[in-house]
Amino acid sequence: MEVFSLIIFLLSYITLIHCNIYNYGNEELSTLILVVADDNDNTYIPPNNPNNPNNNNNNPSPNTEDISFIIPSLTSAWNNGFSHGNLNAAIASVEQEYGKIYNLAMQTYKKYFNNDSENQDNIIDKYDIIKFLTTNVGGKPIGLFDSSINKEIYYPVNDNVYKDFVDAVKYKYGKSKFKGILELDTNNNLNLLNPPFEVMYEIAHQCNISPNCLKYFEENDPKVNKYGTRKSDKNDGFYLSDVNFNIVKSEIADDNGNIVTRYHLFTADNSNKKNKQRIAHQFAIKYDDKKRTWEKDSILYQFKERTYSELAENLQPERLNDYGKTYQNNGVVDSGIGIFAESDIKFTYKGKTVYATRYRDTNNRVKDINKEYRYSRYNNIHINRSDSQYKEIETLIEEFISMNGGNIIAQKRELNLLKILSLIKLFPINGQGEFLGLSAGRGHPYELSKLFNAINTIETSMNNQGASNCRIVQRKRSNKLINCPYTLNTIDDYYEKFENNENFNDFWNSIFDLYKENCNKFNEEEREQIVNNINEILNGYKGMISNSNNKNTKVNENNVLNLTKILYDFADFNRNEFNEINDINIVNYNKDSKSKYFKEKLLKVLNKLKKILKKSKEQKISAKNNKENSDLRIDSKSIGDSENTEESIDNLINEIKNSEILDKNELKNVADDVKELQNINDYELYTKGEPSDNSELVSKITNEINNKLGNVENNVKVIPSENNLIINEDIGNSLVDALKSNDVSDEIKEAILKGFEDNIKNSIDESLVEETFNNINELKEFVKVKEEEINNYNSLKSQKHKIIKFLKLVKNLNSLINNINVKDYSSSNNNNNNYNNNIEKVKLSKELINRIESSSDKDLTLTFNDLNINSLKNTNYNEFSDTIAFVILTAGENGRLIKKSDANGNLVPVSVTVLVDGEEKQLNIKDIIPSLKNLEREELDNKFSQLYDIAIVKYAEQFRNFYDENNGETYFDKDPMDIVKGNNAMTHILNPYNILEDGNYKNYDITPDDVYFHLATNDYLDHAFTSFINSVGNIDVDKFNELPEDIKSYWSSNIPEEFSKDEDLYKAMAIHCIKNTRCHNYFRKTEKLSFNVVSHISQDKDNIVINHSLIINDDENKRTFNAFTLNELENGEYKLDDVNGSGSEFSYEELDILNSNNNNNEMKKIKAKNKEYIEKYSIGFLAECGYDIEKTDGTLLTPDDYALSNEEFNDISDNEIIEKKYGVKNNGKYNMNVVRSDIVSHEKMKIKSENNDMNDAPVKDFALKLITYRHENGKLDDYDLDLLNTYSNIILGKELYNEKEGMIHYTDDNEYQSRYNNVRESLNLQNGIKDIKNERSRCTESRTFLTKTYITGNFDVEKKLISSLQNLKKYDSENIKVKDEETSISSPGELCDGAETLLNVIETLLNSFENSGAITKEDSEKFITDMNEVINGFNYRYMNSNYKSQESIRDLDMNKLNNINKLYNQMLKQHVEKHGEIVDSKGNKITKINNYKNEADTESKFVTDKLDEILKNITQLFNDDDQDLSNINIVYNMDLSDKKLDDDKTYEIEYITNKLKELDVSGSEETRQEYKEKLLDIYDKVSEVEEVFDRNNNGGEGFLNNSQTIYSVKEALNTLLKSNYPIDEDVNERLNRYKDTINGFKKSEVKSSNVLTMDHIVGKVGNVYEFIMTDPKSTMYVKRYFDALKDNMFEINGNEVEEELMMEKIRDINRIINEKIEKFKKLDESKGHFEEGAHLIELISGYNELISTKLILSEEKALDVNYIYIPNDIELYRRLMYMSTSKYNKVVEGVMRNNPDDFRVDVNRPIQEHIRTNNKDAQSYTFNKNTVYKISQHDFENMFNEKVNSRRYRMDYKLMDHTLPSYRDADKIKEINEVSKSNKILSDIKNNDIKYLETHEQRKDRYVNNIISRGNLKNINIKKLKYSTLFSKLSNLLSKNNPNKEQVSGITKDLGNMCMNKKNEVVKLSGNVPESVFIEIYNYYNNLKSKVSISLKNAPETSISIINNSNLNVKISLVNHNKSFSNKINTKSDVIKNISKAKGIFSRA
Repeated sequence: MEVFSLIIFLLSYITLIHCNIYNYGNEELSTLILVVADDNDNTYIPPNNPNNPNNNNNNPSPNTEDISFIIPSLTSAWNNGFSHGNLNAAIASVEQEYGKIYNLAMQTYKKYFNNDSENQDNIIDKYDIIKFLTTNVGGKPIGLFDSSINKEIYYPVNDNVYKDFVDAVKYKYGKSKFKGILELDTNNNLNLLNPPFEVMYEIAHQCNISPNCLKYFEENDPKVNKYGTRKSDKNDGFYLSDVNFNIVKSEIADDNGNIVTRYHLFTADNSNKKNKQRIAHQFAIKYDDKKRTWEKDSILYQFKERTYSELAENLQPERLNDYGKTYQNNGVVDSGIGIFAESDIKFTYKGKTVYATRYRDTNNRVKDINKEYRYSRYNNIHINRSDSQYKEIETLIEEFISMNGGNIIAQKRELNLLKILSLIKLFPINGQGEFLGLSAGRGHPYELSKLFNAINTIETSMNNQGASNCRIVQRKRSNKLINCPYTLNTIDDYYEKFENNENFNDFWNSIFDLYKENCNKFNEEEREQIVNNINEILNGYKGMISNSNNKNTKVNENNVLNLTKILYDFADFNRNEFNEINDINIVNYNKDSKSKYFKEKLLKVLNKLKKILKKSKEQKISAKNNKENSDLRIDSKSIGDSENTEESIDNLINEIKNSEILDKNELKNVADDVKELQNINDYELYTKGEPSDNSELVSKITNEINNKLGNVENNVKVIPSENNLIINEDIGNSLVDALKSNDVSDEIKEAILKGFEDNIKNSIDESLVEETFNNINELKEFVKVKEEEINNYNSLKSQKHKIIKFLKLVKNLNSLINNINVKDYSSSNNNNNNYNNNIEKVKLSKELINRIESSSDKDLTLTFNDLNINSLKNTNYNEFSDTIAFVILTAGENGRLIKKSDANGNLVPVSVTVLVDGEEKQLNIKDIIPSLKNLEREELDNKFSQLYDIAIVKYAEQFRNFYDENNGETYFDKDPMDIVKGNNAMTHILNPYNILEDGNYKNYDITPDDVYFHLATNDYLDHAFTSFINSVGNIDVDKFNELPEDIKSYWSSNIPEEFSKDEDLYKAMAIHCIKNTRCHNYFRKTEKLSFNVVSHISQDKDNIVINHSLIINDDENKRTFNAFTLNELENGEYKLDDVNGSGSEFSYEELDILNSNNNNNEMKKIKAKNKEYIEKYSIGFLAECGYDIEKTDGTLLTPDDYALSNEEFNDISDNEIIEKKYGVKNNGKYNMNVVRSDIVSHEKMKIKSENNDMNDAPVKDFALKLITYRHENGKLDDYDLDLLNTYSNIILGKELYNEKEGMIHYTDDNEYQSRYNNVRESLNLQNGIKDIKNERSRCTESRTFLTKTYITGNFDVEKKLISSLQNLKKYDSENIKVKDEETSISSPGELCDGAETLLNVIETLLNSFENSGAITKEDSEKFITDMNEVINGFNYRYMNSNYKSQESIRDLDMNKLNNINKLYNQMLKQHVEKHGEIVDSKGNKITKINNYKNEADTESKFVTDKLDEILKNITQLFNDDDQDLSNINIVYNMDLSDKKLDDDKTYEIEYITNKLKELDVSGSEETRQEYKEKLLDIYDKVSEVEEVFDRNNNGGEGFLNNSQTIYSVKEALNTLLKSNYPIDEDVNERLNRYKDTINGFKKSEVKSSNVLTMDHIVGKVGNVYEFIMTDPKSTMYVKRYFDALKDNMFEINGNEVEEELMMEKIRDINRIINEKIEKFKKLDESKGHFEEGAHLIELISGYNELISTKLILSEEKALDVNYIYIPNDIELYRRLMYMSTSKYNKVVEGVMRNNPDDFRVDVNRPIQEHIRTNNKDAQSYTFNKNTVYKISQHDFENMFNEKVNSRRYRMDYKLMDHTLPSYRDADKIKEINEVSKSNKILSDIKNNDIKYLETHEQRKDRYVNNIISRGNLKNINIKKLKYSTLFSKLSNLLSKNNPNKEQVSGITKDLGNMCMNKKNEVVKLSGNVPESVFIEIYNYYNNLKSKVSISLKNAPETSISIINNSNLNVKISLVNHNKSFSNKINTKSDVIKNISKAKGIFSRA
């Protein structure tokens, strides 16, 4: 069906018009005459004809709209005939005259169309200049009457704006200037512009830069400056404008069915110079989605210009002269123009009235008026409407067309002549054959609108007559739809048999199924014909339901929507199956406010508004019938609680205005519907000149919604109208009949039933109440009969829409009954004053329920689930209630609280460790449940048992169950998990199935935790995906490599490595989306769109299939669409799923309903204490738990406030049923079944326990830990595990979907983060349960592993961090330097002044935020929410292997991450103190930092760093044990181009674990304790990583990389600790928790690859050497680089060539470091160089270890480079100490400000003011001219208590570690060691090192203590002990007979280590002391070694060999080296000034 669509708008200019009665008057009058002809063509419908709708009496009044009272000659004929009261004579007289006029009108018609059989459309097209100018320009011609193109022609409103536009073209106005002047000339309302300003500007801009266009507006012709509609003062009335232009908007479907909008500029030059007169299509612009700009479409619509003379030749030369007219001295010649004279039409000219007369009795010429007044082009023609009124002919044409019908031929003639008339008005041509311009001026937009509306009316009328031409595609003149079992051979058969609403959807669904089965029987042309036929049927229905003339239309908008979906399904199927593209052209609805479509849409709008205002589905509009008129009207009181309609409307508007809880997305959804209604009203006001019924109501709603949404500029003028609220004009007087009827929509039935409810509740008319009760009983009887009928159906699916309508009626009827049956227990109502009529609700038979549930049909399930009229909403109260019930069930076994013995042997509740606000805490059930908190022993047990019983009821009531009276047991109707699966929305969305052995398909249901969710968050891959889809048009996407480069570039070139693993999947999905019409349209047309990739596993016989579904979430229309499913193939490719090639679509509300478990017992309303309460079993659970509730307004409700006490209200609920079914008594403090209704329905509230918010408490983590404890301790049987698994799936399912937001998906608002967190935590809980189930399954033969699933969503760290910076830059532009266009965070210095790392950036943000006192709440909230995503993003990336090499976390470790988290918490604290918490709509905080360790994977940077740290710590133990001076840890390849080592560390791991098991931890008790602490520190780190491997290995077939590493290290630690600390409590507590198996294997026997590399760093930084030596971001990798160099030194030792190359490297390193030092010492200030200082220290330390290693390998030769000893360089040392001190001071100042109560001083003053600088122990350091004082111990004591920060100490530690042990500060070492041990959070002070940090004296004492302890030597004063005395005692000990071998071995080892330590000190001093001092030290060492040897003379030979080992010898090369550099030592250095310290290493010798 083709319906003409062209809209006329006012634009900001007015064009020239040559108004000429001869130009169009003949055609105008002839059209009017033709449209009133009856089926006999030449007769009209007389006034008294029964077919005449205006027939009121035998002599109609003159005002009646009848042609006989409009055409003067017909009026005369009537009057003459009726002069004697003879009606028949009057009719005959008029018919005779009308015949004459009709013949003249047909002469005019035949001037254009010789006969009715020729191709009339082609003739019309020859007059279409717009089409002519757009033909052969590259694109589809813009035919004005082409129904496949929507067009809008823009017309003017005032002359000034016209001039503004021309000036913008000529003078190239900037955007802001153009906007400014337009605002002045549109009264500051740019919305008057149509098209939008951006389009106007781009057109002006393109015209300016186009010479072809600009020439039309150049100033060389002075007349071009004359604009607009102003006439000259001359009598001829010529307009002054010489240049006209038009803008035409076109909407054309491209080859993929996607609508492309363009704006075309047409220009015309009308100047007097003939050679300049021309017209052109200049260009078209379209919107570029990729660039987000309007751009010129130079490919499809190019420039085309013709002169007027050329135009005349190209159009219709034989008829061109003013459309067939010629002007002669004696008149005007034109075929049929005598109609003027015959009609006796009068004209006005210059105030005079004149008539036309024939020339010589010819019908084709009229004379001049007289000699003075010739017929002019500027006469105005008027036709009488009455004696004193005139009406435009166009209006009359439109009105008569809507009144009259006529046959197809007659209507086609009317249509043809109307189109010609429209073209004449658009493109006038004068009598000399001259084309006169583009379009019409004043008045003509209105006239043209009337004409186009008339054209549309005729076409719609023709298409609705049932004529076959509207339903047959033009290519094939056959109207077969499809051969099918319904025996519908023609479409007309369809209309007769299946048009009714009851069968509509069933029929079309069956047609589509049938088509898919038989599609190969049709050829391509037939398949296309079928799609076109359905398209035309759809368009026909849209026209029918939106046309008030169609009174009996049975279908409704919902049917149309379903058919639309079916149409796209057909097209998608053809595209995917046959690669055929079918054009789809869907027309708009008619604009008719009296139509069924409009009225039902109005009812929907009001219902939606009531729902979102009241947040309840129960808030419905009611309707009442007007028996007098038999119509149905909306009850005004249901709109706004007033009987007065106007007042009720105003009340509704005020309610919208004053509401604070309106959801903007929901409001926008309503706004779209209201806009549609408003457009219809506007159109009718424009065309009819008066407001439509109910338009006032619509306008008021429109304006108030605009106000709420901030779109005030779109407000409309409110014009008073009749608001009759009629929604059905002929409902009849029996509303029961209407409710039974299938022709009445569900919405209207709901309104009728709501009206019944109002009658009973509110009416004082007893007869009305009685009548209503009778109606209800009659309906119940009808329901019984209908149910019996349905039960007799052979198949429910084939009749499902009948059943659906039946179920909806049952639902609404029960809702009515439920609302009537409200009981009142208030004391004021005598405690139980109920309605006299307590009506029993309708209950479906079990037979029908079982049949519906077993049907597996989505629509039936959806409707059946929705029968539960009062199911609990997913509010905070209900979500938290379920979660706490779940926790109670985890904490108990058969109703008894799980306990364990404490240290004193007392049984106490089990405590577990959870993370609370970033800190680990021990919690038990008493910490979670308020009512248990203060109870002990029996009281605790009894109360817990009571809560456990209620929790069981709460769980059981999730499902339908029944009590068997025979055996006294309660049973579920079905297995609860089966119900969870069947009612899981994802089951319906994904339609999962397995392929059986026989090849058949079998659907199955899935649980919420069976699917893996990835939420698109617009990251790189998501952006590439959407951009690709939006950019690809008519391209064969299957040939990806042949696509244009700019389109292919969306992929690999822009996608970072971390996303690459999913690129192939996304690319495949994008290609299939482009091939799927609906999917493609969603992405190209929907603004608020997000998508998920949902994966699940199925079976193809014996093979596993991984399925990936693209789920689209449309927040604009609140719909979710499963676009398609792809199967992942073994070769890494993807194919379209055979069954789910195109999936289902659901509304958000439908998803929420589908996800319901169909609770066993619905809620009932009661009244008590004059408040409304809800009664539902176990609903009072939270009250019994003791939780308070805080409402949105801050009101705190205790259980006493929101529950009812059992003491007073125990009997108001049916306790007997609960006790019988569950054995549970309602005997708590509160009635367990009743709470106030407002807390159940109110979404946004906080659940509180002693003022602590519980919304974000880690209760799920707590529950999982309890489940794990029970499992590990044999307290969890399979029944309880299954119950907990089912319940947790219920909780997860409710979190995945809700009515408001649909399936969880990414949205840029507060809701998303809290939903994401909840789902993530629930999935972690489910995965933990799966781990337990998997572990248990290994004990059985099945060994069926459950696959764990996750939810993922990437964080846009970069975007959000930049947003945060730009936000705060408004308040601190001095420190924040981010650019407005910044997109990268890789250069911190460009983001913040002085920032070197992202940690510095966040520190700056914290300081700026703390000091931004004027920051607004809005900015503060945005800053915190942005930073929340940043911080969570860093945490997530650090735990996720995809981001392992990502630059943003390159220099991030766990310590820095913890510091970042702390900084964020400070920001959050600052915000909360100023502005309060940031919460979502349910009161959940959205600002917490999530713990992503539970989701860490084994290849993440977190695990890699931890593994490296663990191995480093172990090798540090070894190095300390062996006194290895090289200090090499685990060694990595640090050059990917020259890998010398195996990346697989299996050999190293085996060596390490074997050595670890044998590590000697004996010695002094102090040493043993030190070892224990270090071993336990390593043990805890290993356990942390082991959890990650256990979780990821669980259920897998093999073992993940590095599994062997972590398990074997753990096993070695267990062995070591068990053998050395067998009775230690700390040790045994850990050993007892150890689980020694995984996947049924002993962990000690696990084998895996053990690849551990730094490739993720060194492979991404380019030149590694340059990165390590120059980039401060490399600090954490410097040690690893130098370890690799040292390791290589040992490998090449003895190879002179390689050794020399290594020396060249060492020299270069020395050079670079010294250059960096000199540069560092020249810095003016420290700001921006702190990381550089830390990097410098790390480089120097690494370099010095390199020198030490080289020295111990050299025999005699001195090195030509020396150590770089920081204290030797006084300036360097001062600067580094300045940095360390000032950084610490800055941190302390922050701590002071955030913790003022912990300080005794003014926290707002700088810390320097609190330091006693004149004190004797005051220390200061300088950096250039800046000085900073160090806080002394005394200052510490005066200022604060135990407030320290690790960052200051870390630099202190590095400097101290660098310092020679003999020069170290003992007090400082003690301070650092104590702080790192006392606070776990500050353990990173030592950079996670566990090596000893001690002075030489401390180390010496440690060795001596070990020797004394091993030798059991007595009475020794260690402080005064000399080595000679010690050696003497040892000699005596060893001389005894049969000495203890272990004792001797230990002593020997300690002596050897002592010597090695002394030797190492000598090595380090070489080159740093005067020559004489070094010789002295050298001799001291040799003397000591000799004495040790003597003391061991009686020891075994093996012990002596240890001391005589050559490794203990000091080589002469050290003497030579010292000699080379001793003369270069700075005499002012610390070493020289305190040389005695160097000598002191041998003080005991």
